[in-house]
Amino acid sequence: MTDSWTVGRIARVLRDRNLLREVHGPEDVRVLGVSQDSRRLREGDLFLAWRGDTADAHDFVAEAAERGAVAAVVERPVDVEIPQLLVRDGRLAAAVTADAVMGSPGKDLVLVAVTGTTGKTTTTLILRHLLAGRGPAASIGTLGVVGNDGEVKPGTEGLTTPGPVQLSIWLRDLVHEGIGAVTLEASSHALEQRRLDALRFDAGVFTNLGRDHLDYHVDPGAYLAAKGRLLELLRDDGAAVINADEPAWDQLSDTSKRWTYGIEASGADLRAEGLELSARGARFALVLGDARIDTGTPFLGRYNVHNALAAAAAAVAVGMSIEDVARRLETAPQVPGRLERVVDEPASVLIDFAHTPEALENVLSTLRPLVDGRLIVVFGAGGDRDRSKRRPMAEAVTRYADVIVLTSDNPRTERAEAILDDLEAGLVGVPHERRVDRREAIGLALDSARMRDLVLLAGKGHERHQVVGREKRPFDERVVVREHLAGSGAV
Repeated sequence: MTDSWTVGRIARVLRDRNLLREVHGPEDVRVLGVSQDSRRLREGDLFLAWRGDTADAHDFVAEAAERGAVAAVVERPVDVEIPQLLVRDGRLAAAVTADAVMGSPGKDLVLVAVTGTTGKTTTTLILRHLLAGRGPAASIGTLGVVGNDGEVKPGTEGLTTPGPVQLSIWLRDLVHEGIGAVTLEASSHALEQRRLDALRFDAGVFTNLGRDHLDYHVDPGAYLAAKGRLLELLRDDGAAVINADEPAWDQLSDTSKRWTYGIEASGADLRAEGLELSARGARFALVLGDARIDTGTPFLGRYNVHNALAAAAAAVAVGMSIEDVARRLETAPQVPGRLERVVDEPASVLIDFAHTPEALENVLSTLRPLVDGRLIVVFGAGGDRDRSKRRPMAEAVTRYADVIVLTSDNPRTERAEAILDDLEAGLVGVPHERRVDRREAIGLALDSARMRDLVLLAGKGHERHQVVGREKRPFDERVVVREHLAGSGAV
């Protein structure tokens, strides 16, 4: 916290945003911080409450007060003897309040948000690397907070897009560290839930639109609309950076400042021409207007060229030269859990986060022509998530894999056997192995692999745990692979 705050001062901030309805209690009470979690609240904090999709934080206002909360922002009055700021929209009020109390750190940063069904993590991290060429840069997303050194800050792993309080704290801390630019993954959930509404972005990147999170969004139209909310969060001179090869984005509302990128789209502002793909990555000419610069990336596959173009277009949109962008692309580091190579002997083993039909299609179609032997795929599907994508996921695997091992992912509170039953509907008549225990499934795949084969472990990617019930159990596939191979005498 960078300034002195009182309940009255926070009330004025909320009133200016047309969010405040009433103030109950004295306004001169001093506020030392903010919290949206009564279990982690510190004495002197303002508690932020709203009715969520699975829980109502108003039920925890009394507990927050007992733990030292001096006031609360609420959507309805609660019978607790602390000042209460009654607001029209608790989610938005939480974002606005947290940002204000933390000193509105976004105003001192170049901010770029990336949304889309797939490619958010890779694009965000490539863009962080590009922007680091002109000054300290960080990223926030699925991996956590990645600092200017390219390393994940311990303890920051979690949601693709954190809640408004955590986000404001992280941005404040990054500003204090001297960071000048932050790239951020913007999930459809975060955009729908207004977690980012206190921020204004210099650029908003749209990668692609497939099928995901339909367990949360009503239908594909609602999913698209959630992604499209990013346009509302751009600064007055902010740029929409749009994949011209993705026809779904044609439905986005027009913007005064728009950058497009693509491979197929000849009219795109930034293009990759003369594309050459290999097991070492991609080479192409980066074309912008009259400029044409030979460059490349170490990432595998055509879809990763789209991710690199998205990052390049965003970097140019916020002021980097095309020459600097092309040079930095050449040295972009490997992204954890995105076609990450674990071992090369006795067979190659890669891990990837692909957990949607589109993502599996992209990854497998990329790997298929690069495999001299057999393509062995271990995959499953997450529990308590969109069941409608399970059969298409399995069907995508059948189109490319020589050996299929069906297993669990993060079953969560769903019965793992039932999830595998859903997946098997897409494997009818296709030979495959079924092992609920993921460690056992990986071992089966490794034992069957021969020289020149490639084993893909899909679905977990960067994750270091498996969620069974409500418990997070340690499970790092890199460790599992190396331990199994060491135990079998293969390494």
